[in-house]
Amino acid sequence: MDIEARRRSADENILAAFRLTSERLGDPRAGIARFGPVDVVAVGVDVAFFNPVLALDPAARADDIVAGIAWVEARGLPVSVQVRDDLDPGVRARLEATGMVADPSATPVMVLDPIATAPRPRQTADVLVRTGGVELIDDWHAALEAGDVQRRILGHAMIADPAVRVAVGYVDDQPVSAAAAIRSGETLGVYAVGTIERARRRGLGRAVTWAVIDAGVIAWGSTIAILQSSEMGIPLYRSMGFEEVSRYIEYGRPTS
Repeated sequence: MDIEARRRSADENILAAFRLTSERLGDPRAGIARFGPVDVVAVGVDVAFFNPVLALDPAARADDIVAGIAWVEARGLPVSVQVRDDLDPGVRARLEATGMVADPSATPVMVLDPIATAPRPRQTADVLVRTGGVELIDDWHAALEAGDVQRRILGHAMIADPAVRVAVGYVDDQPVSAAAAIRSGETLGVYAVGTIERARRRGLGRAVTWAVIDAGVIAWGSTIAILQSSEMGIPLYRSMGFEEVSRYIEYGRPTS
């Protein structure tokens, strides 16, 4: 698969993840819209990131993005805009002219293609990893130290969906690490990877990431895995075989 096809796979999966979250939450303010090549998803919570205007097609026009912003804000929700870093700089300038501010840190988008060729790590004796669905939700939330909003967004209906798999890592029978996978076609997106601070630097993040990838391969026959990394996480994911294919720049209203 060439780099542009990998980028499209990543873009389609992030859109699918937001759409599924919106559908499963079922908030009355939630909705999905499209303006030209720009997709808009209102999950329906008062956190801007979860009500994104997704300008991930290089052909996205400023007018379509602005229309998407207005559509979300008309629903009484805070809005964010996610653009790919190869979007026309003139469009980004128009966003700034409307009062949107870019996050200074662009988010790396990484792809593992194909999944099957990547070497798996040997699991250590003191770490247990379980994969599954809604039966793990309480431990999964505990391992992520999830707050009220996260527990609502990633609630029972979301985790029970057949397009979602979760993994939980345990040390001394305590849930301390977690990850999730969300399906779109043959692509599997890795999300919500986290480890409680006291359990870090023991390979748990790697272990739960591989666990949800392998669970998705078994459940869905996934051939490609995608994720969005922090700068700190890039070396880890590169060591797993992931390659960076693009970056997303997030825009939002100033908070003060």
